[in-house]
Amino acid sequence: MKYVLYVAIVLSFLLVACTQDVYDKGEGHYSQMVAEMADGYTSSDSRVLSFVTDDDERFTIANSFFSKLLPKADTVYRAVFYYKKVEQGAEVLGLDRVGVITPCNIDTLKTDPVKLESVWLARSRRYLNLSVYLMLGATDDEAAVQQVGCSRDTLMFNPDGSRTLYLSLHHDQAGVPQYYSSRTYLSIPLIQADADSVVLTVKTYDGAVVKRFAVVREQ
Repeated sequence: MKYVLYVAIVLSFLLVACTQDVYDKGEGHYSQMVAEMADGYTSSDSRVLSFVTDDDERFTIANSFFSKLLPKADTVYRAVFYYKKVEQGAEVLGLDRVGVITPCNIDTLKTDPVKLESVWLARSRRYLNLSVYLMLGATDDEAAVQQVGCSRDTLMFNPDGSRTLYLSLHHDQAGVPQYYSSRTYLSIPLIQADADSVVLTVKTYDGAVVKRFAVVREQ
């Protein structure tokens, strides 16, 4: 399915993410580090050259680099950038790839529960961001691959003339054993939401969680 995110791929991104101690204190190399979700841009030779944060702040990367997490040339990738500001722009210290799940009509994926850490609207209002924990475990079944997607359920026309888009997070555990949890970052693009507000339902182990956010409609 076109807009289904295969979780095994996302988790492989996270396993090779930055290795520095993000709790470093004082005046060490990482003491001024910032972590933000952003759109990262690669060049024609696949170097990661710049990124734009969810606050619409653009940074040129002083230490431009190649990354197996952002491998294609001339491509925009969603990622968490760990960086510190320098005179030339930003010095990137590490990154985590973020899975992008575009809302669509999904009628085949299950709604197996996830552990929901947080949901927040990007200040740019281009994305709805999630931090979730998925349950994992070793298995010899090659067909056991978790999937995550987002369904566009209903566009509601309200009495005051506003529009509310209802979305649901879908998750298929796919028989993967549930021995331990691993955090996964997800972003839902809202650029084509055509709504004044968005309501997202996430099924967790403690029941359904419903989050509502105001969205500026694209002109």
